[in-house]
Amino acid sequence: MLFWASSETYRPATPAVQLCWRALEPVLNELLRQSGLADFDCQLRYVPIAMPPDMAKRYPARSKARKLQRICDCAPQLNYEVFVSGNFEQQLTEYVAGIRTSGPILSRLGASRAQIEEFEQILSNAVRHILANQLDQTRH
Repeated sequence: MLFWASSETYRPATPAVQLCWRALEPVLNELLRQSGLADFDCQLRYVPIAMPPDMAKRYPARSKARKLQRICDCAPQLNYEVFVSGNFEQQLTEYVAGIRTSGPILSRLGASRAQIEEFEQILSNAVRHILANQLDQTRH
């Protein structure tokens, strides 16, 4: 399994979303390589949407499985305000909460319940690792 990310954000949320993305992507991919999911043939493409409420309706969540390509497209709407005014821990938690919504899609690509549970545990481990090692982030 390989994790890949981008985003659709309104400018004030962009720096925080990108910070979460840059912190998570290498850690998550390394944990996936070391896990039982290393051989699960799937690319998880994560494109979270962080738009203010008045714009959110024009950017609907749109997650789906691309079975032939073995791709999980995960594009949930995230809480815009968290990325504008929250602290790093809140932002990372919200960012990862969006990834957690990919479980049913991974199932459609053939992931077992045990694999999905392992993936969720990997996400939790990644968050703990990042929060423990991102010493330059402000904590409130």
